[in-house]
Amino acid sequence: MNRVPATPVLATVLFFLTGALGLGYELVWIRKATLVVGASQIALATVVTSYFLGMGLGSAAVARWLRGRRRSPLFVYGLFEVGIGAFALAFPLLFRGLEGAYGLLYPLFEAHAAGLFVLRFCLVFGLFLVPTFFMGATLPLLLDGLVARDRSVGALTSFLYGLNILGAVLGVLVTSYFAIPRLGMNGTSLAAGCCNLAIGAVALVSFRGLKPLHPQEAAGATAAAGPFYAALAFTSGLVAIGYQVAWARYFSLFQGATVHFTAVLLAVYLSALSAGSMGLALLLRRGVHPLPVLAVVQPLVPMLAFTCLEYWVLGTYGYQVLDDWEVVPRWHFWSESVDATFIALLIPVAAVILLPVALLGAGLPAIIAAAARGAPSLRSIAGRLVFWNTLGSAAGALAAGYALLPGLGLSGCFAVLAVLSVAVGVASEWRFGRGERAQWRHLLRPGYTLGAAALLYVAVWASDDVTRRTLQHYEGGGVFEQSELIAVEEGPVTTAYVLDGPGSMSLGAGSVRLAVAQRDRLSSQALQGYLPALFYPRAGWPESVLGIALGSGQTFGALLRTPVKRMDVVDISGEVVELALRHFAPFNQPLGSDPRVTFHLDDGRHFVDRASDGSYDVVSLEPPPPTNENVYRLYSLEFYQGVRRVLRDGGVLVQWLPLNLVTPDDLRGMLATQARVFPFTFVVQNGSVDMAMLSMKLEAPPRFETAWLKERAELLGREPQMKDTRWARGDRYLAASVEGITSLLITGPDDVAALEAPTLHRDDDQRLSYSSGDRQLWYRYVDDGLERLSFAALPVTPFRRLQQYFADTIPAERLEEDRAHRLAPLGFASPRRLADAIRSYERSADGPGRARKALAVVELFAGGHRVGPALEWIERAIAADPGDGRPEHVAAARRFVAAHAAVHGEQIGGWLAQLPRAQAAAPLAEAMAAELRAFEERDAARRSRYLWE
Repeated sequence: MNRVPATPVLATVLFFLTGALGLGYELVWIRKATLVVGASQIALATVVTSYFLGMGLGSAAVARWLRGRRRSPLFVYGLFEVGIGAFALAFPLLFRGLEGAYGLLYPLFEAHAAGLFVLRFCLVFGLFLVPTFFMGATLPLLLDGLVARDRSVGALTSFLYGLNILGAVLGVLVTSYFAIPRLGMNGTSLAAGCCNLAIGAVALVSFRGLKPLHPQEAAGATAAAGPFYAALAFTSGLVAIGYQVAWARYFSLFQGATVHFTAVLLAVYLSALSAGSMGLALLLRRGVHPLPVLAVVQPLVPMLAFTCLEYWVLGTYGYQVLDDWEVVPRWHFWSESVDATFIALLIPVAAVILLPVALLGAGLPAIIAAAARGAPSLRSIAGRLVFWNTLGSAAGALAAGYALLPGLGLSGCFAVLAVLSVAVGVASEWRFGRGERAQWRHLLRPGYTLGAAALLYVAVWASDDVTRRTLQHYEGGGVFEQSELIAVEEGPVTTAYVLDGPGSMSLGAGSVRLAVAQRDRLSSQALQGYLPALFYPRAGWPESVLGIALGSGQTFGALLRTPVKRMDVVDISGEVVELALRHFAPFNQPLGSDPRVTFHLDDGRHFVDRASDGSYDVVSLEPPPPTNENVYRLYSLEFYQGVRRVLRDGGVLVQWLPLNLVTPDDLRGMLATQARVFPFTFVVQNGSVDMAMLSMKLEAPPRFETAWLKERAELLGREPQMKDTRWARGDRYLAASVEGITSLLITGPDDVAALEAPTLHRDDDQRLSYSSGDRQLWYRYVDDGLERLSFAALPVTPFRRLQQYFADTIPAERLEEDRAHRLAPLGFASPRRLADAIRSYERSADGPGRARKALAVVELFAGGHRVGPALEWIERAIAADPGDGRPEHVAAARRFVAAHAAVHGEQIGGWLAQLPRAQAAAPLAEAMAAELRAFEERDAARRSRYLWE
C-alpha cells in the first residue's frame, strides 16, 4: 500500500526550494569568506575551488554510500537538509572562528605564497565542507528516491536537474534584490537556515516510512560510468563555467559590475541551463537517445555564442531629458524601478547568452542519462558524474580566469572553449556510432558535420580581437572620442587599457575609467595625492604611506614629491599596475623606479586587516565607484576601524568622494560612516566636481600653524602646473599659497558629524552596493547632474567656523569667494551675492519690492538644489505681497517647481499643504500648485504606460 501518494510532487517541490537556498548560500558565504582571505584572484580562486570541491565530494560519497540501507534516500535527503540548516544558523559564529584562526596563522605563512594558498584553502574548505558536502549529495539522493523505472531515467533526471537550477534562479534574485539589502549577509544566512530546517523537517516526517526503491544495486550497474563518461562530464562542466567567466568579462567591457548586473547575469545563465535541461527531458521522454542530442547541440553552442555576442545592443535602455530636471525612460514595461534595475539588464544579457546556454544545459543530464540506462544504478552513476562535472566547473573557472583570458585574451578564450565544446559533441557522436562498419557513412552523422562547421566558424570568428573591437565601438560615455586605444592587458581580475588623447591620457578597467592624466594642468588624482601632506596635522611631513588602488599612480606619485621615506602600494589588478608603470611614468614620479616604493598585488582590505598597528602616517585610496560590486568593503565601518588601527597618532586618511557617481543618501552614509571612526573628518575639493574625505587620527581638534602651511605651499608651487596658477579664474589667491590651500576646505567636522545619514555602512549589509534608498536617482542622473544633487546634500561650512582649526586668523570672506568660484559649476551660490541679496530684501520697505527681492534669493538657493531654504524665501515673498500676481513672478514660481518637481516634488507638495489658507490662495502659491499638479498628471500618464506601478 502506498502511504504517501504525493511523494514525487512533494519531493520535487522541496528540491526546487533546495536549489533556491543553495544558490543563496553560495552568494552569501563566498562573499563573507573573501572579507577575511581577500578578494584577490588567488584568494577568490581558493574560496570558489574549496566550495566546488565540497559539493563534488558529497556527490561522489553518496554514490558509494547507503547501499542496502533500509531508509529511503528521500529520508536521508531530509537529514542532509537539516544539516545544512543547522550550519547556516551557526555560520556567523563559525565565520568569526575562521577570522580568528586566519588572523593567528597568517603571520606564519605570509612570506610564502604556496603556504598562504594552503592555509586559505584548508580554512575555507574546512568551513564549507559539511554544508557543501550535503548540497552535492542532494541530486543523486533525489534521483535514487524517485526514479523507479528504467525508461524514465533520462527524462526524470533532466527534469529534476532543471528544476533544481530553476530554484537557483529564484535564489539568486531573492538573495541579491531583497534578502541582502534588507537582512544583511548574516541575516540572510540565518533566514535561509530556518527554511532549510523546515524543508528537512517536512522531508523527515513525510518520507520516514518509505522504503528504498533500489535496496541493492544491480551487478555491473556502474560499468557504464567509466572513464569516457567521467571525462565527458568533466569537460562539460569546464566548458559551461568557462563560458560564464568569458561572458562576464565581455559584459564588463561596457557594463558596470554592479550587484544588480551580476545577479541578472547569473539568473539568466541559470534560467537558460534549466530551460535546456527541461527541453532535453521532453526529448528523452519520447525515446530519443541522449548521445545524439549531445552530439548536435554541443557544436551549436559556439556558433550561437559568437553569433549572438553583440545582440545586447537590441535592449539598450536609457533616459531622456524633457524639461529642466524632468528625466524619463526611453521605454516602459513593468515599472521604472524594475525596468532600470532588472529588465534593462535582463534584455541585453538574455539576447547574448540565452540560446547558447540553453544548449549547454543539456550537457550533464544527457551524460547521466546515457551512462545510467537502468534505474538501480542511477544514484551511483549520477553521484560520480556530478562529482566530475563539479570538478570540471572548478577547473573551468580557474582555466578561463587565470590561464585563457591572461594568455590568449577574450577571443582566444572563446575559441578554446568552442573547440572543447565541439570535442564533447564529436566524442558523443563517436560513442553512439562506434559499432558501425561503414566508416564513410559514420562520418556523415550530424555530430561530425556540425563539429566541422563549428570549427570553421570559430576559426574565422576568432581572427578578430573582440576585446579591442568592443572597447572601440561600444564602451559607453564617449571615452574614446578623439582618443586612440594604445594598450590592452587582459588578466585574471579585469581588462585594463590605455587611451591616448590630444590633451590627456586615460587608464580604464572594464567599463570604469580609473584615471585621467592631464598634460597641461594638475589632475584631480595628483591633487588628492598632495592633500594628506598639505593638511598633515603635525609639524613636518608624513614619512610612511599606504596607497590602495593604484589607478594611473598620479596620487601616489604626488606624495613621493614630499619627504616620504616609505610607501606600500596595494592593488588587486596586476594589469592595472603593469599599464600604470609602463605608460604613466611621466605623470607618477615614476613610481616603478623609486626605491621607496614596494608594490603588493593584494586586496586592499585584506592588506589593511593584516598590517601592523601604527604602521603608517598616511593611508590614501582612490578605489573604483562604490556601486561596483565588492568595492563597498572599502567604505565600511570595519574597514575604517582597520585603517585607524594601522595609522599612527596624527595620521591622515584620504579617500575619493565621487559626487558624480553617488546619490545624496550614499554621500551622507559614506561621510557618517567615516566620521563615526574618525571624528575629525573634512571634505576637501580636489577637482571641478571631485571631492575627497580627509580624516585625522587625533584625540583633539587639529590646529594648523601658518608656518607648516607655508612650507607645504612652497612644495606645491614646485609642481610645474602649479606655478603662478589659481584654482579657478577669478580667484584672489594663487593655488600654491597658504590661502589657496585653505580654500580647498568644503565641510568641517562639526557639519560632517551633524549629517543625517540613512545608515552606516557595514561589511554585512552591502547597502552601498545598492545605494542607500535612492537608487532611482542614480539611474536617472548618473550621466548628467548627479553631482549637483549629491553636492546639495553636503553642507558647506563657513570659513569663520573653520577658523578654529588654524592658529592664525584666516581671511574668511575672501576665501569664501574663491571657494564659490570653484563651486559655481555645482550650483553653489556665492555667499557674498547671497548676503547682498538678503540685505537688499531687508532694506526694501514696500511689499512688492520685498517680494521681488525675496524671489531673487530663491533663485540663488534653487540653482544649487537647496530646496528647503528656497521654499522658506518663497514663503517670505508671499508674506510680503500676498496678492502679487505679476507675470514675471508667477513665471519664476512655476519655473522653480518645474525644475525641481522630479526630484523634490514630495517636499514641495508637503510645503504647499502646510501653508495657511490665506497664503495658499496667493497667486504665487496657486501657480506653484498648478505646476506641481501638471507635473503629477504627466508623471501619472507615464506611469500608466507600465504594467505595474
